[in-house]
Amino acid sequence: MKFAYFAVLLCFFPAIFALPSIEVVPPKPEIREELSAYAPGRAHAISTEPEVVMPSMRSFAQFGGIELELGKKVARPWCGPSPETNTLNCFDFNKGGAYLQSFPIPGKLSSTPLFYDNSWLMGTAKGFLMRVEANEDNRKLPKLNGEILNLWGSNSRNVMAGFRPKPIYVEGFSAEPAVASQYTPPTIPKGVKWIFSASSGFIGNPVIKNGLVYIYASSQYFQAFNWETGKLIWAVRLAPAGNLRLNSDALTVTDTEVFVGNSLGTLLSLNPADGAVLWTWQVPSADDSQRLKTSLPAGPDKFYGIVASPLVSGSSLIVSNVESMTQAISLNSHELIWSYPAGSVAKAREYKNNILLGTSNGKVVSLNKDNGLVNWSANVTDTSPIVSLFLTKNNVLLAATRSGQIFMLNLESGKVLAHNFPIGDVNGEFFTGYNKAEACLSFAFNGFRCFRAKL
Repeated sequence: MKFAYFAVLLCFFPAIFALPSIEVVPPKPEIREELSAYAPGRAHAISTEPEVVMPSMRSFAQFGGIELELGKKVARPWCGPSPETNTLNCFDFNKGGAYLQSFPIPGKLSSTPLFYDNSWLMGTAKGFLMRVEANEDNRKLPKLNGEILNLWGSNSRNVMAGFRPKPIYVEGFSAEPAVASQYTPPTIPKGVKWIFSASSGFIGNPVIKNGLVYIYASSQYFQAFNWETGKLIWAVRLAPAGNLRLNSDALTVTDTEVFVGNSLGTLLSLNPADGAVLWTWQVPSADDSQRLKTSLPAGPDKFYGIVASPLVSGSSLIVSNVESMTQAISLNSHELIWSYPAGSVAKAREYKNNILLGTSNGKVVSLNKDNGLVNWSANVTDTSPIVSLFLTKNNVLLAATRSGQIFMLNLESGKVLAHNFPIGDVNGEFFTGYNKAEACLSFAFNGFRCFRAKL
């Protein structure tokens, strides 16, 4: 009887016994920090002091390293500069950015160290460009040992002097320096394949293409070296005037052309064989009506000129005068295809049939690659330029500002999905291929950090 009575209650009063419904809330998108590392040394030591690198002199990556296939359990060292003179610092991104080793080098590192052909290439502020073997027995770290250890301490000046060509004195009072391009130090340190000595430091992110190394010098020379021998093939001074400077990131190399940009918004196409100028293009500034249309500031800012590497997209070249204009130029006819009145501080990225820009006034813009029409425009910040763009494995965009704030955007609509808090001034970017990391930045005050987009 009791059971029958209970069944009747269920029929007439189902709401009394109904279980509460459980609403499944999907996780919100977030930007996760995967790792971070800092220059080794005690607090407030020279090697741990912050260093701000200006846009015209910064390296694209600051940290360079080895990118291998994901999933392989191989040490993947990344090496970068310490503010302390004569030091190269290396870290292991397979172990959460664990510090591996510091190496002495002839002068403060001033170009992005580049791993290529089982060797490391690095340029220093003292004017040394050197190719160093990778040590197969020590996680492919640079093979810097033996005599070069003397670069630490008070003996470094004497060691570096041995790398430089000596003046050749002839009868009378005249003196001619030895030809630097033909000079080889009498004793090259063990593990070093070659050293080139110049009168000014090397800057930016070198590019190796078809057996040549292309790299900028702080003296505004642009140079090409033989990768195997270190011999200088050609050097051209493209910015002889004081107000006309090359920007260290504005370099793109193809099989047939070398593209460089300067601080006045001029693009130059060079012959890879001899450095001769093939053709030039002036990216204009925006007029008042164009500035109003895209909310550009009233005048130029510190990112003036061509700062980002030009992007080759099919038969067109995408290039920005950061202050106010992006243009697509035909590589066949050297004619204008389209213009958009906003420049990009970050290197433009290509997604499907779209060109993605990060502007100097804090916008991220998606343009149709064929005609330059706007797909969407997202005003993510009013206080800081967008300096880096990263396409992620799950098809969202990470956009980093100069102040170190990172925004996650939907690539189809431009909707901001997530963001973090500003971390500090960004010096450069690099992509590691490390586990789940999708975007890495080096900071002036906060070491280097890697992030990923989690949906």
